[in-house]
Amino acid sequence: MPSEFSIKRLLPLYIVIFFGFLGYSMMITLFTPLFMYAQEGMVSVDSSIGYRVILLGIVLALFPLAQFFSSPILGALSDHFGRRPILLISLYSAPVCYALIAFSLTFHSIALLMLGCFIAGITQANIVVAQSAIVDIAPREERNRLFGYIYLSASSAYIAGPLLGGKLTNSSTVSWFDYPTPFWVVCGFLVVVLFWTQAVFLETKKEKGIHVNYLGAFVSLLTIFTSRRLRKIYFINFLLYIAIFGYFRCYPMYIVNAFHVNASKLSEYIAWVAVPIVLVNLGVTSVLSKRFSPKILTIWASFFTGVFMLLIVIPDAQAALWVTLFLTSAALALSLPSSSTMLSFAASPAEQGLVMGNNQSLQVAAEALSAFAGGLLASISIAMPLVVMSLVACITGIILFSVRKSIPDHH
Repeated sequence: MPSEFSIKRLLPLYIVIFFGFLGYSMMITLFTPLFMYAQEGMVSVDSSIGYRVILLGIVLALFPLAQFFSSPILGALSDHFGRRPILLISLYSAPVCYALIAFSLTFHSIALLMLGCFIAGITQANIVVAQSAIVDIAPREERNRLFGYIYLSASSAYIAGPLLGGKLTNSSTVSWFDYPTPFWVVCGFLVVVLFWTQAVFLETKKEKGIHVNYLGAFVSLLTIFTSRRLRKIYFINFLLYIAIFGYFRCYPMYIVNAFHVNASKLSEYIAWVAVPIVLVNLGVTSVLSKRFSPKILTIWASFFTGVFMLLIVIPDAQAALWVTLFLTSAALALSLPSSSTMLSFAASPAEQGLVMGNNQSLQVAAEALSAFAGGLLASISIAMPLVVMSLVACITGIILFSVRKSIPDHH
């Protein structure tokens, strides 16, 4: 097992991820009713619901789209300069983007909102630095558990963020609370995290100075297609990420449209979705990873993610959401670290930063694509995105099962 010293060295990374996703969880929670109900003057009340969900999909896609472009570059730069300086640079930029988002909501500027979301996505690509730092100091047998803690940090933020955002926009609690307020609070949190991380986080990469071709860092994404050893895993992960992040983007739209909930009630559902993810990554992932390979875990988790996701749109009763959302989130919580570990095991030690950067780019590309596609599908039928994403998850499990013997468990 990793030493307590190792865990302490990684703690700042988990804190950084938590506060980064705290802000993004607020975006999903608050932007959904803001656009779909045409509140606060961000969109015209005369616009169609189809236009609103498409615009919402575009806005929510900007954050992961920015991660797609920046993840491979940050991963390669952290291989060259070390994890610490790249992490700190991203943290210096993070408060700026949330200030832009707050200003955009104050002045009802969609253009400024889009810019703020895009910059936020660039800074949040530091998750690949966290993954690479784990590989630097963690034994192979502990990676799945420690990768799981990354998703635990993000999921914890998805509990705190929606609930905090719902409270901080409620003007009946405090008269000056409004939609910009939560983002100013996140901005302040990130300033504190920046100075704390700068004081306590120690470098994890022993060997630095690897030559970086800055254009090549992005062009390295081509290895997703050209690497015979890894491209099957990249493809499987991409399909899985489409299903998972399509779910995260689309179930709030479904709930708002089907049950006409307000921002406060929606925040409760979004926080609830994060609960099983936290529980799974606290213990279940660790226990199962000792008994089953990452491939087997990913196969079964993908299949059950799809089945449970389909159940969300079947009952008419709003109360059933507490069960179906819980089951879906628990299944996908197991698949995320397992799919990353499956890829890490197949990659060489020298290319971990690059490979994790590529995988993170695939993840956020799928997130951006599913957000945009979800908006288009929702404009046709509000339940259609969840049905499509559930089928993609099941198909992913079937494909991985059929090719499992050709995927290496160890490099």
